[in-house]
Amino acid sequence: MDITELTRKILDRRTEQEAPLRIVQAGHPALRRRAVAARRLDAELLLELADAMTITMRGAPGVGLAAPQVGLPLRFYVVEDPFANEPGEDPEDDLLERRPLPLRALLDPTVDLLGEQRVYAFEGCLSVDGWQSIVPRSRRVRLRATELLGDGSLRGVDEEHVGWTARILQHETDHLAGTLCHDVSVPRSFVEAGYTAHYADLGEAVRLLGLTGEITELAPGEVTVG
Repeated sequence: MDITELTRKILDRRTEQEAPLRIVQAGHPALRRRAVAARRLDAELLLELADAMTITMRGAPGVGLAAPQVGLPLRFYVVEDPFANEPGEDPEDDLLERRPLPLRALLDPTVDLLGEQRVYAFEGCLSVDGWQSIVPRSRRVRLRATELLGDGSLRGVDEEHVGWTARILQHETDHLAGTLCHDVSVPRSFVEAGYTAHYADLGEAVRLLGLTGEITELAPGEVTVG
């Protein structure tokens, strides 16, 4: 079955147009395959896929969803983070530099790591439901991709991103190479999601989980090395 036929098959499994797609879990082979170019699909099918994946991502809820996560080994993902600072909160105090990210649908992306700074944070995945681990990510990245716009047209993208948005892009791009975030996490940091609140300061994770390596260099209350 070629990628167009598989895309159609996955979309047609929905009982109605507004229904979410099934998010596959670790162990599904699509999560470990190297994805193929998204430009193989025509604009109409890509728009339908983007809409279905957006519904699925928002319903999960999540801030990103890659095509392999719905069983489709395609170099395509949607991202969106509606995060808003609490009233009176100073964005400069946000160690993870989380900012709102508008909905975007990206084809065939590449993400280049910039600089030497690495940020440590708990990260989860919709395809490993209920679990998190501490993942080091580059603070800054360069994104090059083709963006699918709402009218079906395409535009080239060459941008730099920082902080939490850079983390989202790294996470989703990893999926396209068959890599899960827990594959690149700090050893021994894999925990049920309900426990992460106990480790708001990563120093507690180092102490209580017996973590080793670069993460031990973090000062109290800090998340960035380099």
